[in-house]
Amino acid sequence: SKDMPFDHSIFQGYDIIGFSVMSPQASDAYSIIQLINKLYPQITTVIGGSHPRYYRTQVESLPESMAFDFIVPQDGWVPMLKIANGEIRKTRKSQVIIDNSLKLTEIPAPTRPIPLMERYNSEIAGVPAYHTITALGCPFTCNFCESGREKVRKFSESMIDHDLKVMAEAHQSLNHTKKAVMFFDDVGLMNPKQVEALSDQVKKYNYTTWRAFTHAYLVVRFKESLLAPFVETGGRRIGIGLETGSQRSLDLINKRNGKKQFVEEHFEAVKIANDLGIAVDAFTMIYPWEDEQDLIDTTEMVERIAQNPVSGVDEKGRTMKNHVDSTIMTPYQGTQFFDMINLGELPGVKMIPEIDPGSLYYKGNNAGSGWPYLKTRLPREQYEEAQAYRNSFRPKYR
Repeated sequence: SKDMPFDHSIFQGYDIIGFSVMSPQASDAYSIIQLINKLYPQITTVIGGSHPRYYRTQVESLPESMAFDFIVPQDGWVPMLKIANGEIRKTRKSQVIIDNSLKLTEIPAPTRPIPLMERYNSEIAGVPAYHTITALGCPFTCNFCESGREKVRKFSESMIDHDLKVMAEAHQSLNHTKKAVMFFDDVGLMNPKQVEALSDQVKKYNYTTWRAFTHAYLVVRFKESLLAPFVETGGRRIGIGLETGSQRSLDLINKRNGKKQFVEEHFEAVKIANDLGIAVDAFTMIYPWEDEQDLIDTTEMVERIAQNPVSGVDEKGRTMKNHVDSTIMTPYQGTQFFDMINLGELPGVKMIPEIDPGSLYYKGNNAGSGWPYLKTRLPREQYEEAQAYRNSFRPKYR
């Protein structure tokens, strides 16, 4: 994160402002919309993203001071076009616009204006980085994730190619001697053929390094045939959801669409990547049903992964290190775990019925997490102590 002054005058030059909101961001979005409604009531406001999709009733019930003119729970391209060209006009009440008929292969690349790209504050392996995506949705059905119920829809190769070209030009315009890109989706490195095709696109525009996401069992299954094209084109970091070191919790998560996933595969995947000179950004969670042994198992996994040596240095000459996040799971509406908890299928766990979105965050300041629970297997303090200890292993750079 980066602390900097907030100047609300940035909004005043716009006719329409759209918010893409995930639930952890909802309280911030509500604060900003309240400010806009008060100071710039002439602006048309739109909210989209997973929060209005799964918490639509809450968004529709917002008081007038923080109400959005339009609520778009699904695809936003056509609704935004209709709002922009005046085909749909705002009224005194929020209007819901639902559209999910557009094929993503028909979508052009996003615009990348230099004043926007200049505001990026992100690095990969010591190199200024921008972000893009190749698809929406996820092929896996993890019980903690909203995307577990959303099928994969891919953007066209021509769109991705054009976006990589424009971002490379933005890097050059801002005098970045080296450039990086991150693919921020769940289908980044899925099989050797797909990785090779994506690597060719990255190489075409001479990116110094890049980052994408994959899955532990895919790394174990394909090994170098999956990661070699990535490494050969400068790939230095991969994101992997390792979730837990507890086999009991991993079985509950349904990580592989009903097929067995083993904790030992987590260690094997990290070692394969590290030996190839790839650092791993791993994501782990603490779950409300976990007992002392579950916590011990995951803590030992975090220690082991965080301390595993990576073969190589980054673009600043620093030793590459694995980075492991530890968060406390929030079962959002729209997830299987949310349903299971409300049905009493996870003994000893109860959620706050009408939860403030301010408690839905999972990566706050000082690596803290929200607390949406009335009842958990162990006391809150025990979980947070384990979380703080695990996060103490995170390196100061990555």
